[in-house]
Amino acid sequence: MPKAVSTDYQSRVRKPDDFDAFWEDVLRQAAAIPLEAEVVPDPLRTSNDVEVFEVFYTSLDHVRVASWYCRPARQAEPAPAIMLLPGYQMDPPIPKEWARKGYIALSVAPRGKLRSNRQFNPGYPNLLTHNIVDRHTYAYRGFYVDAWRGIDFLLSAPESASPVVARAVASLSRRPRCGQRCARRPPGCLTSAASWMPSS
Repeated sequence: MPKAVSTDYQSRVRKPDDFDAFWEDVLRQAAAIPLEAEVVPDPLRTSNDVEVFEVFYTSLDHVRVASWYCRPARQAEPAPAIMLLPGYQMDPPIPKEWARKGYIALSVAPRGKLRSNRQFNPGYPNLLTHNIVDRHTYAYRGFYVDAWRGIDFLLSAPESASPVVARAVASLSRRPRCGQRCARRPPGCLTSAASWMPSS
């Protein structure tokens, strides 16, 4: 039996005619909401080489999103930034190892995940299917925007030089410098679509 190749698996789903207009409208709604970013130092988890913070910001539907934010300690120059998104069955870790590699690292907990589920919590495994029949209220509409708003936070951080995000979010924004999956992902890359890049 011949070995299957990737070209054998092509989706037959067609992009809806109003796909771009739909997401432009969603992102326009999100952009009109003040980010109201709150950065809270976490001295218990901070070490000599890595500073750790809890970050909170406001996303679509005014849902408050939590994340972990790590940066190299005592680094004066701007650093490349990376945003990590959790897998479906996991919650965001504290990305200290990325900060030790010299990155500004934001580990986002989109709505429905631990620490971001006070306002929206369909429970596992309902996050994937919550309101799936209505694209205007489907859970992942907000989930993607929560990650997109993480880019807003990274761009507002003076120590950040260039954000890197998962492909799904990069497709919604031209701001990241890279949104492709790398052939050689470094250890700790948390999602199948996550990627990284050095500062250029």
